Formats: sequence, C-alpha cells, structure tokens
Amino acid sequence: MTPGSVGDHLSALRHDRYVGRGAELALFAEALAADRLPFHVVHVYGPGGVGKTALLDEVARLASESGAWVARLDGRDIGPAPTAFGEAAARGLDAAPSGSRRVLLVDTYERLLALDGWLRRTFVPGLQSTDLVVIAGRPRPAHEWRADWGGGCRMISLRNLSDAEAREYLSAQQIPEAVHDDVLAFTHGHPLALALVAEWVRQQNERAPLFDAGAAPALVGDLLARFVSSVPTPAHRAALEAASVVRSVTVPLLAAVMDGEADRLFGWLRKLAFTEADASGLRLHEVVRETIEADLRWRDPDRHDAFHRRARREFGRLLREASTDAERHRALSDYADLYRHNPVVRPLLRRLHERQAEAQVSGAVPLRAGDAAAIAALVRQHQGAAEAALVAGWLERQPSAAEVFVAADGSVAGFLLTLDLAEMSPEEREADPVVQAAWAAVGASLRAGERGLLFRCWLDAEHGQGVSVVQSLAFARTVERYLTTPGLAVSALLTTEPDLWGMVLRFAGIHRRPEAEAEGGPAAFVQDWRATSPEAWLDALAERTPSQAPARPDPADTLVVLSRDAFAEAVREALKTAARPHRLAESPLLQARLVREHEGEPVETLQRLIAEAAAQLDLSSRERPYFRALDLTYLHPAPSQAIASERLDVPFSTYRRHLKRGVDHVIDALWRAETGDDRPG
Repeated sequence: MTPGSVGDHLSALRHDRYVGRGAELALFAEALAADRLPFHVVHVYGPGGVGKTALLDEVARLASESGAWVARLDGRDIGPAPTAFGEAAARGLDAAPSGSRRVLLVDTYERLLALDGWLRRTFVPGLQSTDLVVIAGRPRPAHEWRADWGGGCRMISLRNLSDAEAREYLSAQQIPEAVHDDVLAFTHGHPLALALVAEWVRQQNERAPLFDAGAAPALVGDLLARFVSSVPTPAHRAALEAASVVRSVTVPLLAAVMDGEADRLFGWLRKLAFTEADASGLRLHEVVRETIEADLRWRDPDRHDAFHRRARREFGRLLREASTDAERHRALSDYADLYRHNPVVRPLLRRLHERQAEAQVSGAVPLRAGDAAAIAALVRQHQGAAEAALVAGWLERQPSAAEVFVAADGSVAGFLLTLDLAEMSPEEREADPVVQAAWAAVGASLRAGERGLLFRCWLDAEHGQGVSVVQSLAFARTVERYLTTPGLAVSALLTTEPDLWGMVLRFAGIHRRPEAEAEGGPAAFVQDWRATSPEAWLDALAERTPSQAPARPDPADTLVVLSRDAFAEAVREALKTAARPHRLAESPLLQARLVREHEGEPVETLQRLIAEAAAQLDLSSRERPYFRALDLTYLHPAPSQAIASERLDVPFSTYRRHLKRGVDHVIDALWRAETGDDRPG
C-alpha cells in the first residue's frame, strides 16, 4: 500500500472513529515496547461484529508505530490446510527486513479451526522468538493453548463497549443524545449493531429522529443475517426464538416455552458462539437476543405472543413455588424482564440494572442488635425526623416486623417494615397517624380470621424509595407475602414516591386509595384479595401482554409566546416538577422558543436547560449556596424543605433566601435564552 493511498485514508478514518478497548490496546503496546516479548500468542475471541477485526487494525497500527513488521491473514482467503496457511504466512513474514520484530495477525479463525492443533504444535513453535501471533475468531480457544503454552499465550474475550464508550461513539457519529438510550437499549454497546443503527438513524429525515427496532425490519434482518447465518431445522429456530424472549434459559424453561426436544435443543444452543452460560442458565448475548426477538415480533407477532405468554405463566409458577428469598427475587426479576420493552417498566429496569452493578446486597434477615438505630437514621435522612420517630416506635414495639437487607460490609443496606393490621392494638394504631388512616379505610372491614398487611415503610440506604436493589428485593418480599399469608384479605403498600411507582403498581393491578392516606403522609396502594385471590391476580398478570410504547405526539405548529410574568411562573412550576419528567408534559415551556429550537425530546430538553441554568451558580463560591438550595429542593429533592434546610445546615430563613435567589437566577437565565437577550434580567 503506497503512502497517500485510498487504503491509508480509510485506515485513518477507522482509527479516528475508534473508541474503547483501552485495556486490550495497553496490553499490546506494553508487549511491543518490551525488549523481550512477555507472550508469543494472543487469542482474541467473541461473537460476530464485536470488533475483533477493528482491534486487529489498531494492533497493526501500534505494531507499525513500534517499528515491527506486520503481516495479515484472513481465514476467508485461505483454505484450512497446513500447506496453504504456511505458504501464505511465509509470503507475509519473509518480506520483513532482517532483524525486525514480526507480527502475524490472523482474522476469521473460525474458518481455520481444522488447523488448530497443527498451529499450536508445529507452526507457531517454528517461528522466531521475537515473533508475535494474534489470532481472532468467534469460538473460545481450545484449552490446550493455555495448558501447553502457559504464560506464553494470552486470551482476550472481547465484549461489548461500555455504556460510556458507546455514547462516545454515538456522539462522534453526531447521533442526537435524545435517542442514545433507545439505541443502547437495543445494541447493548455491540460495535457492529451500534454502527448499523447509527447509520439508520442518520438516514432518517425527521427533525429529531427516534429509534425503534420494530420500525426498521431491514436493519434487524441485516443484523440477524450476520449473527445467525442458518439454523438446522424449524425446531432449532424455535429454540433460538424462545431463548430470545427470556433473560436466560434452562432445559425446563425451554420445555415450558416451546414444543420440542428441550434437552437436545438446549445442547445445540450451548454450542453457539453468541451464547454464554452462568449459574442461572444459558443466555444469548444481549444484542443477538434483541435482534432475534425484534425480528420475531415483526415477522410473526402471534408466535412471539405465544412464547411470551408461556414464559409469564412459567415465571408465575416459579414465583408461587419459591422457597427462598433468592428464588423469589430471581423469579420476579425474570418476570419483570419480560416487560423490558414496556414504556412504563423499561426506564425503571434500566436504572435497576445500572445500580445492580454497583450494589452487593443480601436477602432479608431479622432485625439485629444495632439495626434499629441505623434504620431510624436512614428514615431521618430520607424522610425526616417525624417519620423516623414513628418507624422507631414500631421497631421497639414489633421488632419482628422488620426485615433488614444487609450490605457486603455487614451494614444496613435497607429494610422493609410490614405490619399486620389485624394483630395490632388500638393503642398501637393511634400512636401512628399513618397506620390509623390505613386502618380506618381498609383495616376496619377485616372479619374474624382475616389478615391485612400494611407495608408501612421500606428504604434503600442510598436511594431512599427510588429504584434500587433493595427496592427490588422488598417488592419480591411483598409478592411472596401475597402468595403465602394465610387468610390474607387486604394489603396496602405505602410510598412517598407515588409518581415513580404509581404507573408500575397500576400496571400490576394495584391501585391508589387516597382515603387510606394520612394528611401529608405517604400514598397508599391497596389490593382487596377477597375480590381477587393472589393466585388469580398472578394469572391475570400473566395474561397481560406488554403494551406498545405510546405514539410520540407531534409538536404544535406554532410557538407559545409568554409574557415575562407568565414565563417566570411557568419556570417556577417547571422547577417543582423537574425531578418528575412525566409531570413536565403540560408545561407551556415545551412550546416556547428556548425548547423548540433544540433537537430531541422536549421534556428532556427542558430538564437539561433547567439543570444547566442552575449549574451556572455552582461555578461561583459566592453563589454556590443558591445552587445547593435549588439542587436539594428541585433537582434532587429532599422529602421536604425542612429536611433540605437540615441537610444544608443553615437556618430555614437562610435556606429560603438562598432558594429564592437560585430560582430568580434560573428564571433570568432561561428568559435570556428565550428572548436572545444577553443582558441580565
């Protein structure tokens, strides 16, 4: 290849677009810089499209920059015979200048597996001691490479790009941030899928394009052809499709979801390059799973619905029969994952998966010595001193009502407090106005032998009643109580986050009852199990198919022009709901110029503009207190302004003054953006 050739130009473009793989490239750079190679063979393996060839391109660049000679072979271009391979390798390596280090890159190794033993025993040992061989292919390398070569052979399992790396790639491709989440939910950072989806989004003519795999059957078909070139029989295809519906599959689950020889088909799935096994079973790589399921939903929606329905019924059965916290949590998590495309459930699952990666929490244990004080401190932090005193009272009167979720270091990661309305005395009820309200609305109707469960309080140490691993475990415990409590007549789940959990609970058939709520207290979501038994409820849930995402409303044809006073009032109202994006949907600011002139989802744009305006205050030490007041009141709100004042450690009057100045600043900053006037407002 001559300098300045088309190949040089394309290679430079690929390098400029390359993101990620920092650890892998550092390994090669260190080896190439060493006087003596620390290893002689590197196996890079992973599913199709994960970036093996692109990594080889970067290794070739590093090798050339280090002064090494690079030769490349591709299994698609040579036959799997020792003579053909040896001659091709010799042509590339023997052209190296005398005394130079030589690097042989072998791509598409899955086409050359018949040569594996010969390469390991004969070809590579015959090379020079300064030579490095890098082999890239789909299958996991034979264990003999590690056994025979020890430290002289390294294995690199190439995975998808991280979330941050994938977003960096999309930004470099000028893909609007408004669609990043949807693209990542489908591709899971798979490089080829990212590239194809990015190109699809770029080709859309809409002002703010969206990504929906269901609207791109040609794209899905292209990906499918790359991942799954062929399947032996219709039964094998059915097994692959069934495995795409669930998070992970075992032989019994495969048998429950589809017809056929589950044992034989599971064995076939296990050998595929894009599957991996863990303690929970066999799972498809995420982007392969998304692609196969998207194709099935588009090509044969009835077949998809049948697989989905059978999976729901099976997870419902497992939930009923679970005997441990771990089994219940697993069954409920698998059940929820079936709804990962539901517009209500999807964002919550995404946040839960993010937090699961950083949390290590065990199942529930009884209240231990010292836990009561720790729990009271958590409640005080997240819900204030008054609520902390009420919870502490219950821990003292009924310590067995508390279940503690324990962190890896033994500390309290969270808790669930469950009270039995039928077993508390009038004095106990009257000591807690929240319980008194719930009793008056639902407990007083209990008949002899009936029980009423009140999930009085639950918290995660870090996230309060937000999405968390503790929240997931606590919800699994509530479902377990529904299914196993003898004589259960009614239950009530209390939450201080009704906007977050209301839609999910309604989707599950559990509705809010305002008459069961104390003034200023948590929201109450109540279920009367006398009208619908827990088993019938679970069966009904199993029949509820995931709803399609609502159509995105078209923006109005004309701008909304607000007066200065009306604009200021709209900003104040938007600040109050900034942390609750669905409540911003009615804001007149969505049709104002400062939002409409930006691409992307209007609600997300307004949230971002508010956050950016507030963040300006954080740049100045004099104005930082105003930002902190804004942040704890509106952006990441404390349960009340009194608690925000406590956290800021300032008198309430000072906090109110700081908050007013912060709000005035946001109003002025947004007004200037609206009017294009850079003068202070």
